Amino acid sequence: MNDKTYYRSNLLILYLVFFFLFDPLFSQTKIDIKELDGFENFISNEIKEGEIAGAEVLIFKNNNIIWHKNLGYRNYSSKSLLKKNSIYYIQSMTKPIISVAIMQLIEKGQLKLDDLAESYIPEMKNLKVIIDPNKGIDGPVKDIERKITIKQLLTHTSGLSHGLGENLYEKQLFKLMYNELFDPADYVKLEQRIEALFKAPLISQPGEKWYYSASTDVLALILQRITKNSINRYLKENIFDPLEMNDTGYNVNLNKEERIMMVHLKNEEGELILSPTQVPIQGNTLYGGTHGLFSSIEDYLRFCRMILNNGKLNGKKILSKKSVKLMINNHVQNFLGSSRGFGLGFGVLVDAEKESSPANDGQIYWGGYFKTHFFIDHKEDLIAIFMTQKFPDSYEYVVELNKYIYRAIQ
Repeated sequence: MNDKTYYRSNLLILYLVFFFLFDPLFSQTKIDIKELDGFENFISNEIKEGEIAGAEVLIFKNNNIIWHKNLGYRNYSSKSLLKKNSIYYIQSMTKPIISVAIMQLIEKGQLKLDDLAESYIPEMKNLKVIIDPNKGIDGPVKDIERKITIKQLLTHTSGLSHGLGENLYEKQLFKLMYNELFDPADYVKLEQRIEALFKAPLISQPGEKWYYSASTDVLALILQRITKNSINRYLKENIFDPLEMNDTGYNVNLNKEERIMMVHLKNEEGELILSPTQVPIQGNTLYGGTHGLFSSIEDYLRFCRMILNNGKLNGKKILSKKSVKLMINNHVQNFLGSSRGFGLGFGVLVDAEKESSPANDGQIYWGGYFKTHFFIDHKEDLIAIFMTQKFPDSYEYVVELNKYIYRAIQ
């Protein structure tokens, strides 16, 4: 072997060593697909038992979709099958998207986290705080001790409520804002729902505690007033189009109607049925921040990948790395117990060992009322999304999803 051949042989060996050590596909964590198939069996059994009509699950790791299943039916009554990449009403999974839009305004210098919300919504200047929620929205009140900030709206520490609790105050607020689950009390604009929200006092002092609220509706109205743009147009131009989220919006094109999963519920006999009332897919003009968006699992994956990639996807920058870090860090110590916190638009696990299913500290997540859910685990370079359409919401599918996924990657 001459010197030139020897040199080339060693160079090839070095290249192969570096390729196998540093190529992301080679170095990725081994996935036990049998564990994921166990989750498929669990969901298939839930469908068989009539607990849900169908579900779609997607798992993304190390820059690849490693598992994507569509199971069951889009319409349990007609037994029409649920197709891959169907469209879902994602309810509160709207909230993280609105939160990203607010962070964009902060990056542009149009807004600050410590700004007072009333600077943009003067209607908030005379808010009071309820003394006893059990006495309803007309019960005794006290003065507000501090003004609500943008950060408090993002972290659900503003003192606002969502009208989802069991006391009289919550029930009356829900009636004011929503009337019934699918009936927005004849409101056609976000301003009308916000006006209804402010007819009630706050449920707690701003900054006093974490309380799940309609604060992202307030953020959406602030976004609208600052940009002088409609919320749906702003989201399309600044988030959906750059990320190629072509199935996401407040209305769905009629040519996509057969892709929509219908909403289901249990009747009085405990049987799974199609909900008598469905969410309208056309004609929606109330562009909310708390809920309102339709999306597909692959669209929402693009949004999650952008967060996982520190604000960028496919060369398009949505947020800076600094903003993403702010969003995914916990900002509400001692508000949600010892294992969970909240960032700027996302739930955050702060002590995963205390959870009922496996996870990592720093996992961010959120879900929607019709049993949609996602989580992002930066440590594992992992995204998981679960979609179905049934109410009321419950957490058992999230627990099972975490259990099977983390067993699969160990």
